[in-house]
This record gives sequence, structure tokens and C-alpha cells, in this order.
Amino acid sequence: MITPEELKILKSFAERIPDNDPGAHNNLAIVYYNKGLYEEAIEELEKAIKIDPNFVLARNNLDIILKKTGRLEQRVEKLARILDEEPYDEQKTLELADTYRKLNRHSQAIIFYRKVLDLNPGSFEAHYGLGTTLKLLGKYDDALEEIKQALEIKISPEVYRVLGEIYFNKGVIDLAIRNFQESLTLDPSSAEGHFMLGFALGEKGKLEESLQEVRKAIELNPALAQFEPNLPINIEKHKGHWEFLKEQLGIPKPMTNEYQVHYNMGISYRNKGLFNEAKREFEECLKTKVENPDLFYALGQVNIFIKKYDESLEYLQRAFDKDFDSAPIANALGVVYLLQEQFENARGFFEKALGLNKEFPGALNNLAVAHMRLGKIEDALTHFKKAIELGSIDARFNLGMYHLKKQEYEQALKIFTEEDGDECFGRGVALMELGRDEEALAQFKKAIEFSPGHAGAHYNIGFILTKSGNYEEGLEHIRKGMEIEPNYEKNRYRLFLAPELTEFGPYYIPKAKTEEGVAVSFEEIFPAPETPGPEDYLNEAKNYLASKEYDIALEKLEKALALKPDWNEAIALKAEVFYQYGNVDDALEVLQSYLNSHPQDKKILKAKADIFEYLNRLKDAREVYQKLLEIDPEDLETMNRIADISFDLGEFDDARAMFEKIYTRKPEDLDANLGLLKIAVRNKELDKAETYLKFLEERYPDKYEVNLQAGIFYLEKNDNEKVTHYLKRAIDIDSSKPLPYYHLGLLLVQRGEFESACDHWKKALLLSPDEELADKIRHCLKITVELAEFLKKEV
Repeated sequence: MITPEELKILKSFAERIPDNDPGAHNNLAIVYYNKGLYEEAIEELEKAIKIDPNFVLARNNLDIILKKTGRLEQRVEKLARILDEEPYDEQKTLELADTYRKLNRHSQAIIFYRKVLDLNPGSFEAHYGLGTTLKLLGKYDDALEEIKQALEIKISPEVYRVLGEIYFNKGVIDLAIRNFQESLTLDPSSAEGHFMLGFALGEKGKLEESLQEVRKAIELNPALAQFEPNLPINIEKHKGHWEFLKEQLGIPKPMTNEYQVHYNMGISYRNKGLFNEAKREFEECLKTKVENPDLFYALGQVNIFIKKYDESLEYLQRAFDKDFDSAPIANALGVVYLLQEQFENARGFFEKALGLNKEFPGALNNLAVAHMRLGKIEDALTHFKKAIELGSIDARFNLGMYHLKKQEYEQALKIFTEEDGDECFGRGVALMELGRDEEALAQFKKAIEFSPGHAGAHYNIGFILTKSGNYEEGLEHIRKGMEIEPNYEKNRYRLFLAPELTEFGPYYIPKAKTEEGVAVSFEEIFPAPETPGPEDYLNEAKNYLASKEYDIALEKLEKALALKPDWNEAIALKAEVFYQYGNVDDALEVLQSYLNSHPQDKKILKAKADIFEYLNRLKDAREVYQKLLEIDPEDLETMNRIADISFDLGEFDDARAMFEKIYTRKPEDLDANLGLLKIAVRNKELDKAETYLKFLEERYPDKYEVNLQAGIFYLEKNDNEKVTHYLKRAIDIDSSKPLPYYHLGLLLVQRGEFESACDHWKKALLLSPDEELADKIRHCLKITVELAEFLKKEV
């Protein structure tokens, strides 16, 4: 709580802030926020944004405070009520979509942006908002489509800048630069635009131009020199250039005392449930190079809540390496393994935690959950009861839910005796199952008083109200539950991580199979069709396959095939399930069994050929494609597959014959021209190759494969300038492929630039080449390093 004296000092300081200094207003807002003065913090941040509308840090801080104070939630509720009365209000729908985006409820934001576009396909704001949301989700191709449509409607510096960000994140740096430049033509005063242009130029090696742009950015917004900005480009992959810029601009490196400032802020964010913000502060601590197990432990915790389990394991293991007798760290490692369904590993770490602290109730609770998932029910119950004796509220909740699942409702009521959100929820479920709806309703409402975001309580209130005829209010609660947690799963276990984090979980939700539910069934509100058809079962199977629940997917397919026995689409999907599950023999058997009675089914033959290709059984795959070609002799796609496989098998005459067959039928076919180009280059028939290359350059200049093969062609002609041009262009189009780096390495060796060649080959190795190419690269690296060392000795 702030004292009157402190408040007076802060107000005095606020009066002396210059009108044109957004950074000072932002910093004062942070002080106000940490003192609990939320209204004053919001006021200062709004001043900062008014002075500099592009001040990203202030905008992010304002969103954090609005979330914390519930302002954004209040706005959602208000807009939802308005739209219930006026569902076609375009402006209010757009406002609701924007608010959902700020709350990071991206799926809801997308739904409402699309509703706006249904009402008005020409809405600039909806295309721009939808594109920005898709960009945040990493769906860059879909985002590009929306942002380009926005640009067709209205030319704007913000749109060009977002296009630049998307291209930057896709690794197409040339297009990123072009769009950042267009943005600055329209708005030369954008500090953020200059900074991102500078950063992109640096990625292309234009260091002087890069520094010039970043200096302009800092002149326009001095705050950029003090903090690593929260820019909407993926800076993590480009840390080297960022560090270079800081060194050239004289930006001071963080000192040890900065570590404590960021660490304290991170802990504060963590304890309030703002896990992304906490992670950002902890990562600032990492830059100070302080090797502190507490920092690694904290990073491990926050990564659990944002579901980045691999990162969490990495940090927790680093913490445990430095503090190997820490029971809380061992327990946290067990939590991550449990959430990843690695139950034996989880059990090992929970037992290790208990070996370090025998009376650790949280670890006992977590061990009980691991035993439950391993099928050791008696051991689980014993550990739950012991944890409860030691004061574990998580164990009491889990044991109560166990009794609910067993339909032992009176026993559950004896366990749910405390006053918190989950225990009130548990009491409500037991009472509802006993037919005591009024008492249950009171408990669910009490659960929401303790935990306003308790999705299960909202769902069950909605059910009870709807059952009693109060449809409007009931559906409002169901809608609220869906907004909070669209895929609410009632079968969950509470895990213990740290006492400060109990209100946030984490929760373990079983993935292997769905257990008998304890909460309400919404089929009573929204009845499902009485007799699902084969298409329904097929769609369900696709969904279960996408979530890797293979057993359930197979069950659904069996139901589909029982209704429609010879359905080739279900057979193909069944084989796909087996294949993804790792049962390749079963997958092939399913397909062959069907082909025995349907030998000319093209869909099933294609599925069989695909599996053979995945297994690198190329001759078997080609044999199946040849059967397909017998069925449809003019199928160009099948011809291309046969030609490609023949090429991969080294049967170049057969490959050429098939590519020429395609070429005579369709001279503009991309694959045929590429195939004939590759074979001509391999045979040193460069004049013939040039004919195919000229066509490809004119017709398909932006294709990765065309630029790669052009680079290889000019490598044969010793035209180093063109080799470099085409291979770098191939990298700009798709920077995830290893071959351009490999061939550039060969060129650099010819120039005597051994170190640079080795750098390119190392990049190629990082991009997961196939084993044959990887062996070539390793061989090149070995002999080049040896040659370079030999030359140094001779000198």
C-alpha cells in the first residue's frame, strides 16, 4: 500500500514530466502500477501513446494493466450484450474482435473479424485485424492474404509495415525491406519503421545503411536506445546483428543490478498469472550472464504455464544441475514429464523430491497423480490421503474428484469442505448428481466469486438454469464458459508447482482416453443427431488423428466402415492412422486387403504408393504408380512421380524418357522442364539445359527449385556472379532448405574462402538434410578444414 507521502512525491514528479516525452510517462506508469495505482498508470500510458502512437512498449503495458484490472473483460461483456440486441452492428463487432485480440483470445478474435467480413467484405479494419491476428499465430501465408486485401482497400503505412514484418518472419528479407521502405515513404516519422528497416538491412549485410536507419529510429524515439523493443518481428533468430547494433551505437550492456530489477519484475508478473510478461523479464536477466538456479527455476515454471514444455525442461535441468538437492526443482521436473505423459520419468522425479523432503505434500499429490495414470490406484489413494494430512489442498480436490468419478457423491461431499473455487465446484457437482440443484447452483455461484474465470462453474450454472426454463441467463453462462475455455475438460487433476501459483494450476488433463464424466452433458441442451452417419464418424476420426488419439480414431473409422463397408476414403484414412501410429505393416495390409477386391481403386493405390515413398521403398512405389498409369495413361501427375523416382534411383535414361513424354503433352509443365534441365546439366549438355532454364526463368521466376537449379547450371558454366545471385535468391524464397548453402559452399571453396564455405556447410547441416547430402557436407567440411590448417602451417 502506498503512503500519502509517496503519492505526493509521485504526483509532484508527474507534474514535471515534459509534454513531449512518452518514455517518461511510460516509466512513471510502471511505478504507479507496481504501487497498485492502476487508474493513474492507465492515465500515464494513454498520455504516452497520445504523444507517440507507435510506442509499442507503452501499448503493451497498457494492455497488461487493462487485463489485470479486468477492463478488457468488462469491455467484452458490454459489447457482447450490445451485439445480442444488435447482431448486425459492424462497428461493435469490430470492437469486440479487437478486444479479443488484445486479450490473446485469438480464435474468438478470428470468428468476429470474419463476422464483420460477412457483413462487409470491403472492411479495411477487419482484413487488417484478421491478418494481424493470423500473424500473431504464426500463420504467415494466411496473414499475407488478408493484409494484401487490406492494402487493396486502403494504402496505409501500418499495412506496409505489417507486410514487412510477415515477410521478415518468413525469411524473405528483400520483400521485407521493400515494404518497410514503402511504409516510411508514407510515414517518415515512424521510429519503429526505421528500426525494423535497419534491422532487415543488417540481415542483408548492409551494415552502414542499417546503422543509419537505427540511428534515425533512436532520434525519433530515444527509448529504443534503452530497451530491446518488443518488436513484432522474430528477433530471437537474429541476435547476432542486434548485439552488433548495440555495440556500434554504444548502448550499454546490462549491469548486475539490472538483473535484480528484471528478476523482481518477473516474479511479480509470475505471481499475478502474467506468464508471458514474466518470461520476457526473466529472459532480460539471462542477458546479464548471471548463472542463477533461481532464475532457471522461475523460467521453467512460467514455460509450463504457456505450454512450452521442452523449454521448461531445459531450464529446470540447468537449475537442477546447479542445485541438485532442491526438492522443489525435482518436483517441477516431474510436473513437466507428467504433462508430457512420460509417467515413469515423472514418478522418478517426484520420488527424488520426496527423498530430499519426506514431508513435501505437493510432491506426494503429484506422485499420486502419476500412480493414478500408471494404473496403481491403491498407491495413488494412499499418497493422496497422506498429502491431505500434510495440508495439500490439491490432493483433497483430486481425491474428491476421484470419488465423483466413482459416483460416490456423499463421500465426495465429505472431502470438499474448504472454501475455494475448485472445492465449491466439486461440491456443486456432487449436489447436482444427487438431484439437489438449488444447493448446487449456490455452490457454482460461490465458485465464480472465488474464481471468476472458472469455466466449469459457468457451464454447470448454464445447465441448471436452462433445465429450469431460464434459457436466456443459462445460455449466457454457457457462452461465458466457452469464451474462457472453449474445449473445457472436466476430467483434470490439480498439480502442485509452487504455493504462489496454486490459483493458476497447473492442471493435468488425461490425453490417452476420455474417462467417464462427472460434470453435465450438453447434449441435453444441444441434442446430437440420434444416428450419426458414416461421414460424421469419418470427420470425428480426422479430428482424433489430428490430436494423435489413434485408438479413438480407429474406433470411429470402424463405425464408419460398419455403415459403409467399401468406402475407399475411410480405408485410406485408416491406413494413414496406422502409418502415423507407427504400424506400417498394418497400414499396408489394410490397403492391400482392399485392393484384392478393388484392384483399380486409384485413391487406395495412391495411398499405397505414398507409404512406399515415405519408407524410401522407391522401386515398390514406382511399380504402384505404373499400375496407376495403366488405369489412366494420360495422368501427368503419375508420369511425373515415375520420372522423379527413376531420377532418384539413378536411372536417368528412364527418367528422361518419361519427362519427354510429359513435355510432348504439356510443354509448359513445371516438373517436366525441371527434370529435363537437371538431366541435361548432369550430362553436361549445357546448350540443351539453357533452353529449359530460359523458359523456367520467364515462367516461374519465384520458384525455389527453379532458382536452385539455375544456380547449379551456372556453377557448371563457372559464372560465379550468377551462381551467387540465384542461390541467394533460392535462400530468400525458402531459407529452410540445405542445398543452396551446400552449393554456395562449393563456390566459396573455389574462391579460396574456406572459412566462409565452412559456415555455409554448417548452416546446411543445421537444416536437417537427408543422410546422403549430410555425408557429402561432412566430407566437404572435413577436407576443407584439413586443407585450411595445412595451408596455415605452410605459410
